[in-house]
Amino acid sequence: MTTFALDTATPTPSLALVADDGVIAELWLGRVPGGGRRVLEAAHHLLGACGVVPADLEQIVVGVGPGGFTGIRIGIATALGLGQALGIPVHGASSLEALALGATVACREGELIVPVIDARRREVFAGAYAADTDRGLRQVIAPAAWDPADFAHALAQAGPAVIAGDGAALVPALPTTRLAPEGPVQQVRAALLVARVAEEGPLPVLPQYLRLPDAEEKRLERLAAESRA
Repeated sequence: MTTFALDTATPTPSLALVADDGVIAELWLGRVPGGGRRVLEAAHHLLGACGVVPADLEQIVVGVGPGGFTGIRIGIATALGLGQALGIPVHGASSLEALALGATVACREGELIVPVIDARRREVFAGAYAADTDRGLRQVIAPAAWDPADFAHALAQAGPAVIAGDGAALVPALPTTRLAPEGPVQQVRAALLVARVAEEGPLPVLPQYLRLPDAEEKRLERLAAESRA
């Protein structure tokens, strides 16, 4: 089965073509403003470079977050639009779990894998996983939007860990934690979204924000202020 996968939850969107026998090609977009909006153009170049036409695709897998609200919406809208146009299924997968799965290569025996995405507003999206013997994942700390200091406290109770992702440096260092090495291990790989679907089944193609969007928080604050007036 030929799968097109994409993740736009972080500032470095990822695209991939995956076949039953492995990854055909992967592509990351640079960390520039509006990177997620270039996904369709990048997808066109990726397919062309691989000699694949849209009609060859049999399914689409998209990262549903957590991550940047605008980026997640762009990715999901792109995936659903392509799926509808091509008449093929679209499946969701956790961006955070794909990041964790990619970090298994940096995990030492006995360490937890901790994917961390910068959530802005002095928060991180993070969770913790144990690597099973088949290199799958077992959840230890559920994904959530965390204050970095609070998350470090939770990690201190969990044991040794390797931390990866664009928010890794925001988590206060502990004697039991270390940062994963620089490189692809620090980024979400769209190809690993496909692996998560194969291992755990698909998620609904709905955003996993893990907290209220800015606009909704401001609306609630305004309503609260009006009720006090």
